[in-house]
Amino acid sequence: MSVGTILNLIGGVCPDVGWPIRSAWARVPTLLDASRVTFPELVLMRQLTAALAAGAVFATILPAVAQDPPKPPKASSPAAGFTQADPASFTDADRSADAIANGIKQFARTGEAYRKAPALVENIVIDVMTPMGRQKTLIDSKWGANGAFDIMIDGQMRMLSTKDTFFMLMPSDESRYMSQAIVEGNVESAVLAATGGGGVPDPAYLFRIGDPAKLKPEQIPGMFGLGAIVDPKLTGFRKMDPGFQALLEGEGGKAVVSMNAKTGLVDRIDLKVMPPGMPGGIDVAFTIKSKVETKLATPIAFDTTGKTKVDMPDQLGPQPLAVGAEAPDFELKSFDGETVKLSSLRGQVVVLDFWATWCGPCKRGLPVLNEVVKWAATEGLPVKFFGVNSWEQGEAAARLAGAKAYWDGQKFAFQSLFDGDDSVVGKYGVTGIPTSFIIGRDGKIEVIHQGFDPSMVDTMKTELKTAVGEKG
Repeated sequence: MSVGTILNLIGGVCPDVGWPIRSAWARVPTLLDASRVTFPELVLMRQLTAALAAGAVFATILPAVAQDPPKPPKASSPAAGFTQADPASFTDADRSADAIANGIKQFARTGEAYRKAPALVENIVIDVMTPMGRQKTLIDSKWGANGAFDIMIDGQMRMLSTKDTFFMLMPSDESRYMSQAIVEGNVESAVLAATGGGGVPDPAYLFRIGDPAKLKPEQIPGMFGLGAIVDPKLTGFRKMDPGFQALLEGEGGKAVVSMNAKTGLVDRIDLKVMPPGMPGGIDVAFTIKSKVETKLATPIAFDTTGKTKVDMPDQLGPQPLAVGAEAPDFELKSFDGETVKLSSLRGQVVVLDFWATWCGPCKRGLPVLNEVVKWAATEGLPVKFFGVNSWEQGEAAARLAGAKAYWDGQKFAFQSLFDGDDSVVGKYGVTGIPTSFIIGRDGKIEVIHQGFDPSMVDTMKTELKTAVGEKG
């Protein structure tokens, strides 16, 4: 597991920000035009494979595969006893040779606690603070016997291992899946093959997968650099209610690992990552709520009957719509509280533009689209324009408030709808934003625009005249 992966999972940095690399976790190293960004699920899927193992700290692109409802429940926020740790608070005594030796012993006990748990259920919150703001990723994981596990990331991506197969899929559409055979019980090899050498986003993976006989106690602390800190060393250890804290330091950052005295498991990991050229760095906090059980309430399994195996992550989940396809119906509210149902607009041309507040190309494209909106009104064309806000991060109320505040401040001449559960962006198979659809009077998709293009004003004017002239 690498923080590169983690930071990519956290999601939300547009390629036009200028930071050269993003993390190895779920963002794909493919080069996309700065006119378009991809996000949440493809972020979590298309890139999970290559990015999981990449080890880079900041990937530039956020791929995303959309999702259809119902959306699986997200993880609950853990209430662990440890608070954010300050590496500077470790004293000289905490850094002594005796303290370091005690720290290595504690890490060994922690490893044993993970391995000996008959079954383990975890809720994890990964909280990332960057110069652009705070973002959270919520993870639910279940760990059974013989390397079996089931991990759900933000209700958008699922990774699970059964007795003989490792699977990757999207809960929004489990009709498609990727899989890797587990040979001779070697779960780790299957996971590494499927994820491009990365792993899975859960500290338990460090101990419950692989051969413990090959892992020496003094090697364990270095595993918690999570790919963001190069060659981390254990430099401090102390008792701290409700357990113990270990300080790791290496090239590119520091980390404090907090272990619970009662369970022996990790309750919290705080990382301070200092990528080159990023003043202030990035703070990453894992808050983990763990419950050891005698067995899982439901066995870990995945039934492939009637489902399609695919070879690439971008083949998972709902697939992009094509020109000529029927536009999926939906009912959403605008920021002003008005309910809009697409099918009720049959007979008019409809333009949908999917956008998000964190997306630089979207923000450049919306004013250009606004020019087209004003032109259509002047021409008296029967065209309805709607922004569709999707793929925002955070809690629902905060997402709505932030998106509405941005929209209201722009004074655009058209409405925006709020796709709070990302169901509509999923139905339309959007893999990057901004993406615009021109829907004809007959309810079929006439044109699809992907990305921001300053010349789209003249192009769209021509397309809208053509669409309006068609009989519905």
